[in-house]
Amino acid sequence: MASVVTLQAQPPVGPGPAAFRPGPPAGPLPLQQPGLVALTTLSGTVQDFTANDESVLDGFTLHTEGKKVAVQFPPHLGQAIQAASKSGRQVTITGSSELTPEGQSLFRLVSLTSGQTVITDTPPSAPATPPTLTPTTFKGKVLDYQLNKQGQVSGLRLSDQTLVRVPPHLAAQVIAVAPKESTVSVEGYVQPTGEGQVRLQKQQVIEASVLTVNGKSFLLR
Repeated sequence: MASVVTLQAQPPVGPGPAAFRPGPPAGPLPLQQPGLVALTTLSGTVQDFTANDESVLDGFTLHTEGKKVAVQFPPHLGQAIQAASKSGRQVTITGSSELTPEGQSLFRLVSLTSGQTVITDTPPSAPATPPTLTPTTFKGKVLDYQLNKQGQVSGLRLSDQTLVRVPPHLAAQVIAVAPKESTVSVEGYVQPTGEGQVRLQKQQVIEASVLTVNGKSFLLR
């Protein structure tokens, strides 16, 4: 029977006594109140659809006035936006421009108009019944590592394109024990596609809880 090792992120080493500096005065920090967000309206044609690191549709490229604008929206609007804004179709969108922490400029969509169809960013409705998580055990070869939009490893992509998600704080250790071309066995849960979401690439996404490599098992938490 394989032993199970718990992978845990190592806490950072603190500075020595000589590096001690007095901290700020004790007490709660004042809350930063968000300011007004200016909305902008753009018109143009829809080009490539884009997705998050799980291949779930969450954006598209808008060609407007000779330039390309990266548009992003919540994944639960994916089905409605894909149906209303086929590639090459003229649309009008309202939203706000912002910079990501990585310095990328994007347009955060608030509403989209395509012909007589208007789609507005509203919170997703709660499902009538909570989604059922299906336990699974899966075996495959590590083809590559999945990166999120911040360039951090968020999972293992296997040779059949199954995506095995791992906790980000354990990514470096997972890479060390599961290099490319290694065969791994995974215990976890199949992640269902959410209400209104669309996967641009057909794939199975597994939230890993136990990873086994070369007969040695690791608990991921």
